[in-house]
Amino acid sequence: MDSWKDVTVLSRGGLYTNEDALVLASSNPGAAIRMLNFEVSQFGGYRRINGFEPYDATYPTLPGLGKVLGVWIHSDTVYGARRNSGDATGSLGTDPFAVTDGSATVTVTHVSHGLAIGSFVTFAGASTVGGLPLNSEFVVTSTPTANTYTFTAGGTSNATTSGGGASVTYSYSYYYSVYRFVSGVGWGSDITPGTRSVINVNKLRTTEHSFTGSEVHIVTDGVNRPFRHGGSTYIEIYDRQGTEAADTEDQLSNIFDTSNGDATVNVTHVGHGLAVGDTVRFSNIDVNLGGENANNKDYTVTVIVDADNYEFELSSPSTVSTQNNVGGTAINFFYTFSSLKDLVGAKYNTDFRNHIFFAGMPSNPNFLVFSSPNTDLNYQASGGAGIINVGFTITGIVKFRDNLYIFGSDKIKRLVGNSSADFVLQEVTNNIGCIAPDSIIEIGGDILFLASDGIRPIQGTARIGDIELETVSKPIQQILQALPTNQDLDDMCSVVIRAKTQFRYFFPSTVSSADSEGIIGGIRFANQRTGWEFGQLLGIQATVAASGLINNQEVIVHGDRSGNIFKQESGNNFNGSEVISVYATPFLYLDSTEKRKVFQHLALFTRPEGQSTINLGVAFDWDDPTIPNPSTYTLTTAGALLRYATTGGTYDSTFTFGGSSSPVLETNLQGSGRAISLIITSTGTQAPYSISGFSITYEEAGYR
Repeated sequence: MDSWKDVTVLSRGGLYTNEDALVLASSNPGAAIRMLNFEVSQFGGYRRINGFEPYDATYPTLPGLGKVLGVWIHSDTVYGARRNSGDATGSLGTDPFAVTDGSATVTVTHVSHGLAIGSFVTFAGASTVGGLPLNSEFVVTSTPTANTYTFTAGGTSNATTSGGGASVTYSYSYYYSVYRFVSGVGWGSDITPGTRSVINVNKLRTTEHSFTGSEVHIVTDGVNRPFRHGGSTYIEIYDRQGTEAADTEDQLSNIFDTSNGDATVNVTHVGHGLAVGDTVRFSNIDVNLGGENANNKDYTVTVIVDADNYEFELSSPSTVSTQNNVGGTAINFFYTFSSLKDLVGAKYNTDFRNHIFFAGMPSNPNFLVFSSPNTDLNYQASGGAGIINVGFTITGIVKFRDNLYIFGSDKIKRLVGNSSADFVLQEVTNNIGCIAPDSIIEIGGDILFLASDGIRPIQGTARIGDIELETVSKPIQQILQALPTNQDLDDMCSVVIRAKTQFRYFFPSTVSSADSEGIIGGIRFANQRTGWEFGQLLGIQATVAASGLINNQEVIVHGDRSGNIFKQESGNNFNGSEVISVYATPFLYLDSTEKRKVFQHLALFTRPEGQSTINLGVAFDWDDPTIPNPSTYTLTTAGALLRYATTGGTYDSTFTFGGSSSPVLETNLQGSGRAISLIITSTGTQAPYSISGFSITYEEAGYR
């Protein structure tokens, strides 16, 4: 025993995937060569992460179909968005499906179907056609005529034929809706009218602001007009829309004239200032125009009669008697100029200097459009709104301190100033940009984003106007470089857990939750210095995620591909599924790579939060297949560490304090080799635990 030696290692440093094995063992022995579902512990070491569970067990799922498109927290309330089910339902004619031998294309006959490419269709009651099962959901791939459309089946037909039977029913999905959670009621409070197209909508992005006097969210989806909501108030955003006191700038009185058999509507609006091609919308009309309900519909100006009159066309000729000076005395008026600042299809939004900024419009991907100051409903230049061409396709925007940062895929600029009078665009870099818009987060007094070469910060230095860009994710570069190939970066999402100074990137699998991967990053505070440590996530299928305060407590939520809303940092399992965790140390060669060591004993320093079973594997000599490894050791904690004076007292019905009096788990080791790696794993639904470090006792046995 006099010849025995021991080494003690503190668990810190996080995951390293691209460091030389010898360098890592000598310079950072407490790091990990595998780190799965562990996070930086606030009390030292690595901690197995918490689980997640339904936000409400009684109402776990949003109404509708498909994945959760958006989730956010506003005024102590969780909101979620999902595609509608059954916007149109009915029955098709006999044998509505036509297929071709060897082809996966299915043609559907449906008179006046009204569908567009990207629409979702679901069938029931259909018999197989050409060997293809068709009672499922599909996406429309083409609309050859007003009476036919096509979709792609899950296989190829074995014949050229028609069929399906006489009992085929359909359900078409055109729109998405937004719901708010009401305790005891669930997700039944729809705040969005059924006018927001879901075609090509991948996710909703939100910004909260309060510069107008009350907290509201601005929401973009990349397809439709942006909208504003606060509580139950929903307003689509147009170029000119008024003040906060009234959602419309102009309230007009009895302005419409129609003629029987004619689709033309004349509008009397003194000094309207419109042009042919502009878009107009009205609300609070108290009568149908020519038999058509014209409320909250977009119409295009077709004729400018004079400075006080213009015309637009109804969807069909008037079926009622001539109408003169009708509509009511409080008609709300909205319009959008047929100009470069059309907000339709905006992807990104943020507030900056009491303006709302939009970007990512498909028609103008290089443009920033910003509102007049202190309003989110007016975008007229005369009121201080404007347009800025940044010179590249925008992939994200974020405010940080006194700047608005604008990202391209390989460029970054920033906007400084206070208003349209002094806004100035400045170049940050022409070499680095953001390749995933939803990777942009603010954490630890900095902005992080995913670039082509890893996760980068934007750090302001003491020198005014100086920006430092550097990669903080060098330890996991191997993982990050593979992301563009292995993952859909448009599908990823992120969330910040502020209480832990931690962020999470999620890459949701299209197959299952269990296959969903992610990255976890946290800041380690030690020796008056800070540094980033990373790990990997597995088993959280988050299509969207958000954090916010509910009753002054931080709440982290995410939605999945099945329409469920979950609360993270809650429970010991992943919605009933086991949490798989792995922490593998570097191969520790203990002063010499050539001397063989006989390993005697291990002391594992832990911080259990309940009863835990930890599996300890041992590997020798850099996984040399000729070196036998011992069987896995099983280490068990009886319960949580003693934290209060009452030994064995119960805190609540599920958690017992004082179950274990020592943080040390000990076991004798078997085997020998030149280097050793510990593989600490756990599965199941047990409570989290932390690994603070370990001590290995060994005896040198000479050179091999």
